[in-house]
Amino acid sequence: MHLKRWLTALVLIPLILLILLEGGRLSFVLTLLLINGLAQWEFLGLFQPASDRPRKVKAVALGSLLLLSFCTAVSPQGPALPLFVLVSCLFVLFLFYLLSYEYIQELAWDLAVNSLGLLYLPLLLGHFIWLRYMPQGEWWILWLLFVICSGDTAAFYTGKAFGEKKFYPQVSPGKTWAGTGGGLAANIIVGVIAGLWFLPEVGFFSLILLALALGFIGLLGDLFASMLKRQAEVKDSGALLPGHGGMLDRLDSLMFAAPALLYARLFIFQV
Repeated sequence: MHLKRWLTALVLIPLILLILLEGGRLSFVLTLLLINGLAQWEFLGLFQPASDRPRKVKAVALGSLLLLSFCTAVSPQGPALPLFVLVSCLFVLFLFYLLSYEYIQELAWDLAVNSLGLLYLPLLLGHFIWLRYMPQGEWWILWLLFVICSGDTAAFYTGKAFGEKKFYPQVSPGKTWAGTGGGLAANIIVGVIAGLWFLPEVGFFSLILLALALGFIGLLGDLFASMLKRQAEVKDSGALLPGHGGMLDRLDSLMFAAPALLYARLFIFQV
């Protein structure tokens, strides 16, 4: 598992750097569309039958529209279009089930799953596009990836080496207090070192606080995804990424951290 984990990382890291730093906005958006589609499909697969392709395709299509709407978030109208598209997507879902009476027995469950799929994945992932379209956005995203991924890696290995006392066994049986502490420590250390290079305008002490806050918020995202997988009675959301699980398993912390970083930039740092 460890070898597969590192081999997958060695393939993905150069690809991510190429898309983020050299590919431009269009390639970034197209890549995020692919990532969102795969993650949404995994998410819906946790709670809907594998044979239920038409409703999954409909949900992924709506999610893609919502994600694309974030390309306008830096316009004078701000997030007005993403909010409009989100409401429109919800209305489309409501209309679909209103006209599809054959699904009445599973209406509440299925509608809740599809609505959560929109709120949980494309709505949160869309903040990456919003952040990328801002000045120096690629460096803010790269810094976020460094902080969250280093924390995840440190938590995994410190938990394996020193973890005995469980952190929240009801939701995430493998997570320990030692792993959690190691992950947060890595968030801060990497956040400061990378931040002094990527985000010099933020400042040393602000980097410490921001990295710690994002590490904690990313932890909440990890636990939330674990809760969903416990509900679905699976260990991983998929097997797309060897050694890591599915796409959703790699995104769980980032999806919570990206909006937090964006709003911190808008309302606290104002840069």
